[in-house]
This record gives sequence, C-alpha cells and structure tokens, in this order.
Amino acid sequence: MQGSLFESLGAIAPELFADNDKYKLFAKKVWPVLAQCREQLVECYQADNGRPGVEPVVLLGVLIFQFLERVPDRQAVELVKYHLGWKLALNLKLSEGGFHPTTLVYFRQRLIEHAKADVAMRAVLAALQKEGLIPKRSKQRLDSTHVLSAVSDLSALECVRETLRLALEELGRGLAKSERPDFWELFWERYVESQLDYKSGQQVLKNKHGQAGEDCLRLFEWLEPMAAELRYGQQVELLREVFAQQYLVKAGQAEAVKEHAPGVIRNPHDPDAQWSAKGQGKEKKSWMGYKVQVAESLPEKDPLNQASLYYFNRHAEGHSQRRSGLG
Repeated sequence: MQGSLFESLGAIAPELFADNDKYKLFAKKVWPVLAQCREQLVECYQADNGRPGVEPVVLLGVLIFQFLERVPDRQAVELVKYHLGWKLALNLKLSEGGFHPTTLVYFRQRLIEHAKADVAMRAVLAALQKEGLIPKRSKQRLDSTHVLSAVSDLSALECVRETLRLALEELGRGLAKSERPDFWELFWERYVESQLDYKSGQQVLKNKHGQAGEDCLRLFEWLEPMAAELRYGQQVELLREVFAQQYLVKAGQAEAVKEHAPGVIRNPHDPDAQWSAKGQGKEKKSWMGYKVQVAESLPEKDPLNQASLYYFNRHAEGHSQRRSGLG
C-alpha cells in the first residue's frame, strides 16, 4: 500500500494512457474499492509469524487481471514485472520486481480457507450499486449455457489407464524402492512408460480393458494393509471411483460394465466434467464439460417487449431441471 496513484507513470509519461484506457480506469475506479478490502484480507495472515508477505490488495488485483486476460500464474507475474499497464492499474512502482508464481497459489488457498473468495466481487458490486449502475433489486433473465472442459474426452479404457498412471506416480513419490511390491516394475512399464496403441484391434483393446481392471484389483489388495496416507491418497481414491464406475467385481474378477451410468468420470484430470447436451433436433449441442446458469438484470423499463421476456422466462424454466454447478 506504499506509494500513491500515478507516483511513477503519471509523472514520467502522463500521456501514455488515455482516460478511457482499461488500466487507467482500473487504477481510478476499481483499485480504491479493492484497497478498502485490505482489513478483510489481513485476517488471512498472521502478523507475528513469517517474513513480510506480498501486499494482498496487489495479489487480489492480479487475480482479477488474470481472469480478464486469461493468463496463468507464471505469465501473470511476468506481466506484473514488465507490463506498464499492470503496474499502473495495481499502483506499483516502475522498479517493482514481481514475486514468485506460487505466491498466487498460496493466496488463493488463504482466501478459500478464510471464506474470502468472494471479497472482490462483493466490494465491486457494492460500489456499482452505490453509483446507481446496478439496482439492489430488479428482475432477471435466466438461461443456461455450456462451458467446455480444458481436457480431452477419453474413452473408458483411456480413462482407466490414465487414472492408474496418476495413482502409480502418486504412490511412487511416497514409497522407497524397498517398499514397492513385486509387480511394481510391470505396472510402471505397462501404464507409465507405455502408451495405448490406437491402431490395435477391437479384441486387443477389450483385453487391455480387462487387464487394467485386474491390475486395479491387485493394486487395491496390496494397498489394504498399507499406511493411510498411501491407501487414501487423492489419486488412489480417484482410481477407486473410476474402477467402481467402469467395472463389476464377480467371483473376485473385474468385468467391464456394458453400459455406463450418467455422470461417470470422463477424464481424471477434471473429474467433475461430464458429458452434457442442450437443445433438441438440429439445434442439439453436446459437449464434455459443464452447464452454467447466466443471469441478466433487467431495468425497470425493459427495452424488450413482453413476448421476448416471456421467451426468456420459459426458456429458463425448461432448463431448471438440468442445472449443474460449475466445477
């Protein structure tokens, strides 16, 4: 919070940013609102423990610009260091050297642990309402849209093999070589070092699917007497869930299910993503990902006619039974 607005850029190059530039507007309108949230953000830290942290209001602003410009943590830190627009918007000096990308990871975790994840949204919303740009109570249009997942839609065999690979890698980090089972090298070569040959015949792929199920059972049996941190690891638990969705155990043998239930895991890298569909006939759209509800506020004097409003309401009602949250 040290320094003042335009301390460096405003003095060196006041004409560098136009009045309607998004970075200058952010610095003038949004930054003061975020700065008022500082006392809430301070509650996420311990004042008498550890080295001085990066200013939390700056980190909050970085998270907003990450969303606006669709950049990952490492690139966001580079923009903080080199981009004059980001420096202006975030009230930083020209000499600001940035910080380590993991700082953003820890900051997000702090917000989640202290129930502060919505602090920026609520602060900006309150400011918009104060200025009269958004009414506190108004009518809304509600409709659903689709959000694609950022991972591939895997086949049942690919999903099992990939989940098994992740579980083996997780176990490998917690096991010494002397603690590994006798089948470890075989499984590691089969699922970590080898890739599925998509040109294989149908029977070969079917056999590989059955083999993966048997290997999962063998791994689960070996894990039974192991320590809880191994037996209940995140990827191991995910493997149990995928196995339960893909196989039935009969007489101690794993048999692939013939028909999958709705909501099965399609990719272990995004377990919440599901196959979804919207519309019917030629307008039907199918995808692997999520459904999200979109709400739009209506002014008191709606510029749309009543027929259009009726369509929006009925369209929203038609989707009300198929709503699912964003994962």
